[in-house]
Amino acid sequence: MTTPPRELSPTVAAVFAAVDAERQRLGVPGAVVAVRSPDGEPWSVALGVRDIATDEPLAVDAVLRVGSVTKTIVATVVLRLTERGELGLDDDILAHLPHVRVPSGVTVRRLLDMTAGLPDYTTEEFIEISHTTPDRVWGPQELLDLAFREPHRFAPGSSWDYCNAGYILLGMLAEHVTGDLIEDLARKHVLDPLGLHDTSLPPRSAAGTSLPDATVRGYHRVGAELVDTTDVNPSWAWTAGNAISTADDLVVLVEALVRGDLLAEETQRARLAGVPVPGTDWSYGLGIANFGGIWGHNGELPGFQAFAGHEPGTGRTIVVLANVDKSTDEVNPADTLAALVRRHLAPGTA
Repeated sequence: MTTPPRELSPTVAAVFAAVDAERQRLGVPGAVVAVRSPDGEPWSVALGVRDIATDEPLAVDAVLRVGSVTKTIVATVVLRLTERGELGLDDDILAHLPHVRVPSGVTVRRLLDMTAGLPDYTTEEFIEISHTTPDRVWGPQELLDLAFREPHRFAPGSSWDYCNAGYILLGMLAEHVTGDLIEDLARKHVLDPLGLHDTSLPPRSAAGTSLPDATVRGYHRVGAELVDTTDVNPSWAWTAGNAISTADDLVVLVEALVRGDLLAEETQRARLAGVPVPGTDWSYGLGIANFGGIWGHNGELPGFQAFAGHEPGTGRTIVVLANVDKSTDEVNPADTLAALVRRHLAPGTA
């Protein structure tokens, strides 16, 4: 998908130059930007470095952690299972996992659209443990046990709140009803059908810690300091955020998800019937968000931040992967760079 700079249109070259200037201003070591125009033409570029110690350039096909973009994959697996009759969108979770400490009314649909009211596990206790034992392999039940020490946020279905624990529970549910590992379910139901060979959900083990290319590093910002957090075991995020991918793969993924390529028409309608996100003009569907007309997801893990979005109104797709989780002014770098691309490529400018 890479287009050499000499082949870029003047407009796209100017966009990438503006993005690179903003990347440097934000203190982002490296970023990959991929865009597909309404006429189907793809462009992508890698900016900056893969490792601040060596100054080696970041490659356009770099495989990076994509955080909560994982939720789009896991949600699609679950939706495919509903189409096969292995689950129902309005099934109560307790009907499948009676040992889980959740109130009645927590359904598959409410976990997917984050209206279940569950507490989350990213508490101060969890953060302290993860900082002292970054190589720890977390089990999903351990994560839920941490979450359920906190009170439930609201009655199921009565409000909306972003929740990672709900997607951990969805991962457990998918494995329970199928008897298969979630990484295999993702490969079967999403990744292989779309030809996404550089995307995966790593195994929940020590083997899942490393990126395919060990020379690519990710950095957690602590004030002015960049701390290498590449090798923090991602099992703590599991089905809420452990996936790895490339920018080019995410272009294909987000377009397919927004079009509904993998789902029946009725299921896709349910997916996109989003719940309003309080305080924004956004809505959240079944594992996919509408960010004011551009559908997709963003994600963050220590050392990495990602944005993948497709705009049905224009047919344009924008993906940005960054190897730092926060900018110097504490904003999400990939989200910020993607918004810049979107502004520059507004209808009539490219």
